[in-house]
Amino acid sequence: MNVRRAGLESRVPKYLAIYRVLADRIGTGHYPAGAPLPAQRELVEEFDVSLMTVRQAIGALEADGLLETRHGVGTFVRQPGFSYGLTGLRSLAQELVEQGIELETEVLGAEPVEPPADVRARLGVPAGGRVLAVERLRGAGGSPLLLQTSYLSPGVGSRVEVDQLRHRSLYRLLEELGTPVREASETIRAVALTERQAGVLGLAAGSPALLSCRLSRGDDGVPLVDDRALLVGDTVITAERATSGTNLTYRTT
Repeated sequence: MNVRRAGLESRVPKYLAIYRVLADRIGTGHYPAGAPLPAQRELVEEFDVSLMTVRQAIGALEADGLLETRHGVGTFVRQPGFSYGLTGLRSLAQELVEQGIELETEVLGAEPVEPPADVRARLGVPAGGRVLAVERLRGAGGSPLLLQTSYLSPGVGSRVEVDQLRHRSLYRLLEELGTPVREASETIRAVALTERQAGVLGLAAGSPALLSCRLSRGDDGVPLVDDRALLVGDTVITAERATSGTNLTYRTT
């Protein structure tokens, strides 16, 4: 398909004409979130333009947050952002599901470990004590959204069946076990991904991310879970404030 035959004005720069066609395909779901973009050579043949023109169009789509390049993998349609409410006690997984995002969970590992000193202190575990650490990769549409490590207190970890975490949230599982989360404290800060974290998330080492640290407590303030979640991307946070509470929107750009 020649760019002129696409129904676009000839005076529009070719890269911009291609940008508009691809952006329309993304917007209509022809290229769904998480899907790979056709190879650049295919786009060159389709639009009958130079490789440089195609790359210019792709660069503009990346700059506008419609595409993302994964190091050593390829170019993909970027997953839309999601809202994260600050009121209530829903887990991040519950937040995503309630927004219609089909969450994909891969359990990367689960084993008893001696937790870092700060986690040990938050969970009230004595020196040398061990807790169950569960690492999960969460994503949607084939795109990684976050890398999450959950440290479960001894009283909880011994009762959790890890396989169930592939299909349900930890908060929901705790509720079913009779130890519901009653309160939580959370901090969010910017970090740079380590080489190992970046490799799991398909990014370059040193890429920016947000680290959410949440301590969830049960009845009488008893610590249940210390969660560490890395949210990928150059993330923009928008706060929507109202009398009923505050809502944060994460958008990777």
